[in-house]
Amino acid sequence: MASADEPISASFIIEEVRIRRMERPLLRQNMFKGEDYIAALDQAATRYHKLALVVGRPGSGKTALLKAISQQMQIPLLNLGLELSKKLLSLTIRERKLKAADIIADLLDADEPPRLAVDNTEIIFDPSLMLNPLGLLQNISRTRLLIWSWNGEVENSHIIYAYPGHPEYQRVPSAEMTLIAL
Repeated sequence: MASADEPISASFIIEEVRIRRMERPLLRQNMFKGEDYIAALDQAATRYHKLALVVGRPGSGKTALLKAISQQMQIPLLNLGLELSKKLLSLTIRERKLKAADIIADLLDADEPPRLAVDNTEIIFDPSLMLNPLGLLQNISRTRLLIWSWNGEVENSHIIYAYPGHPEYQRVPSAEMTLIAL
């Protein structure tokens, strides 16, 4: 280690950066472990799309993590599946297609929270609603930090929902997203 009087060499700085990267909780520059959610949310809050996806398979702890984040950071937690289902129930199939995105936006904007956690989000993948899930999330997350549950996995720099051949299958590049992988 260099003393305060000695100039710092470039090789010393490079070695320090390499060591710190190895010690970081990051899996990749945009992917964090569940326990490092505060760093993930800090990163997401600085992006154009202020979106942090909590990605994991069923039973991996997404809901528990979202509840902990909600309580610790005093962020509202929305059960999207329940609330959206209530709103869509009285609509015809055609009306659901036409109004689903607006209803979702209204649910998320209800109290105009600057930060919002959203769980039970599988409904946005329903093919009958004809939604673009990622486009919807990006549009909503431009004006607020959105912490969104994504039921799936991270694979080869992509987030996956469902499996190939399934009507709800989605495979989306994750390079520009903040991910909390469980």
